[in-house]
Amino acid sequence: MYWIFEMSRLYYRYHYTDVLFAFRYPDWVIFVNVLLSLLNGFLGFRVLRGNLAVARSYALMLCLILLGGLINIGIL
Repeated sequence: MYWIFEMSRLYYRYHYTDVLFAFRYPDWVIFVNVLLSLLNGFLGFRVLRGNLAVARSYALMLCLILLGGLINIGIL
């Protein structure tokens, strides 16, 4: 949930403040990061409820984190 807060704060700073950035993520990258964070939170919730095995959840979360990392560095 911290990542969602950081991405929304970054979006706010990009569009509603006078701060100049040397590098800016495109808006779609920020939205994809928020979407991946929400999906990871949902997977964590399913693990807590017992609907998803912990090992499978870790594998899915690792894949989503790697996907987010690849998007952030511009490969995808």
